[in-house]
Amino acid sequence: MSSTPIDLTDASVWEAATPHTWLDEVRNTEGLYFQEESDGPGFWAITRHEDVRAVSIDPSNFSSWVGGPLRLDPSPDELDQLRMVIIGMDPPEHRNFRDVVARAFTPKRISTIEPTMRAETRAVFAQLAKQDSCDFVADVAAIIPMWSISELVGVPVADRHRLYELSHSLIDDQDPEVAPTPETAMEAVTEIFAYASEMAQRARLNPEDNLTGDLLSAEVNGRHLDDLEFTLFFVFLIVAGNETTRTATSHGLLALLEHPEQFELLRKDPSLIPGAVEEILRWQPPIHHFRRTATCDVKVGGQQIAQGDKVIMFYAGANRDPAVFPDRHRFDITRSPNRQLSFGVGEHFCLGANLARLQLRVLFEELIASWGDIELQAPPRRLHSNLINGIKEMQISYQPRT
Repeated sequence: MSSTPIDLTDASVWEAATPHTWLDEVRNTEGLYFQEESDGPGFWAITRHEDVRAVSIDPSNFSSWVGGPLRLDPSPDELDQLRMVIIGMDPPEHRNFRDVVARAFTPKRISTIEPTMRAETRAVFAQLAKQDSCDFVADVAAIIPMWSISELVGVPVADRHRLYELSHSLIDDQDPEVAPTPETAMEAVTEIFAYASEMAQRARLNPEDNLTGDLLSAEVNGRHLDDLEFTLFFVFLIVAGNETTRTATSHGLLALLEHPEQFELLRKDPSLIPGAVEEILRWQPPIHHFRRTATCDVKVGGQQIAQGDKVIMFYAGANRDPAVFPDRHRFDITRSPNRQLSFGVGEHFCLGANLARLQLRVLFEELIASWGDIELQAPPRRLHSNLINGIKEMQISYQPRT
């Protein structure tokens, strides 16, 4: 490669901006790039759409269970815990557990919460109509995802804001502003684990028709989930259920503000919102990457991968592959087809994809109906993370509609 290599493990690289120029060069030349690690043995960075898809749909050769789904090599105890959650499982265990959780995320069940989700979203915008500026991340984007997953899981309204704070400290612990010390994240883990245990105790005494009840009553391989398994599932659902959609919502508005002709097109024709949601997800994937570990010597895109090697799938690279996306660096809400991979593909396709799409559609429908002119008041502040493609603050002004 002609350009200077960058350190993909450096959170500062991703905090500045997704390194599309570098990802383009890797994809157009090698396709795969071996990244050295100061905290590990190194990994293969995968950037092509075809290769990301091939790895994702081949769990026998590329395992989530062997080394976990994240870049850093976990300790034995951490790995054991990751293997209790579907994100760290391989078939057939993955399918058995996924079937339990999937019951809460069917299109039919998700559609039942749309009326109350829309009412909640309108209430958010009605409250903000009393002013003409806000932090879009904290005041809008963070609220509806947490409300939605809490409704499905059965978290009482009074507890939701605190759970949001805990999950934020837990998953965004690379950012010193979110988690100033290592103890911050550990304290969050302790508190959220304790809360999950209390949830389980309440649900066993008074079962309700929600995802908590489904998890506790389900049998997997002839047995019920034990307390630790339930707790890990609960934490995973709360974190994944609000973090990624908050990020997609924030990036969605930012993309529309940076491409005013596309925003105007959407305002004139709100029926384009479902397609705009897909383009928002392609444009800025909420998660930068996930990991697999090679279970045997195998080739990817012509590159020999050794048994035990880490492979990291970079969704920003796959989502701007010119072999799949013409004019790939153009934000186009009418793009069709749109084979974005931000939800993954194969065994680990995002369980909450239907919920996320509904949240994003409803929110942008209500935003267009509620606000006129919207302007950035300061450059958005990005999250210091090489995992989450987050925006942590976005100050805007707007004109409330009467």
